[in-house]
Amino acid sequence: MTGPRLLNKVAIVTGSSQGIGREICNQFHEEGALLVCSDLRPIGQGEDIPTHEFITKKGGKAIFVPTDVSKAEDWKALIEKTVAEYGRVDILINNAGICTEANNPQPIDEVDEDAFDAHLRVNTRGVFLGCKYVVRQFKKQELHPCGIRGWIVNFASMVATIGMAGLSGYTASKGAVAALTKTVALDVAKQVTQTAMLDNALGGALSSARDAVLAALPRGRFGETKDHARAAVYLASEDAAWVTGINLNVDGGLTAQ
Repeated sequence: MTGPRLLNKVAIVTGSSQGIGREICNQFHEEGALLVCSDLRPIGQGEDIPTHEFITKKGGKAIFVPTDVSKAEDWKALIEKTVAEYGRVDILINNAGICTEANNPQPIDEVDEDAFDAHLRVNTRGVFLGCKYVVRQFKKQELHPCGIRGWIVNFASMVATIGMAGLSGYTASKGAVAALTKTVALDVAKQVTQTAMLDNALGGALSSARDAVLAALPRGRFGETKDHARAAVYLASEDAAWVTGINLNVDGGLTAQ
């Protein structure tokens, strides 16, 4: 029987205060990771305790660093504080994102341009900046025994490959993440494993399409936060050291049809 897959690995998780990001922190703690929880605020909607406090109460090690992922200076500060606390960075989970169109989808000719730009700023620029500055840090560090310097997992979406009417800003921003992931993977192929996860979490948020999406899912249910968090554990572990530049569908078979 093997031990924890992320033992003493230092992991930054953006969008950590609720939802998938919070569950990733929980699963990473269970696998032995040292955590840096990153979000605009330490506590998410509907939660009664900040994620980093939740982890420390379970006996884990976690800190919180407030971060606007669309700002380069925030990324620099996030990585500096991580290194000051733990001495290195091993894993970056680019999970933070927005979908303001979810409950008010609009056809392309009626899309608010500021809202479109906001999706690109957070979902795409945020991932770009995270990759840029964490790779700079990785290059300062020694190789892991498996021969790489670090792991990056970017969260995209099933709409990156299949599209969805009324979600032009979200779709464009997540499609860019899926493509950017491949480019970054090639840029750093000898040093970093870089992957994107395409999830079906959107189905739970888009109220107008919920029933249709559910009916199309071969597994007959929406993905839960733990489904995506478990996949993130694999991608961020040495089990995935030979996996890079892929878009992994974690969608219950939806895009296999």
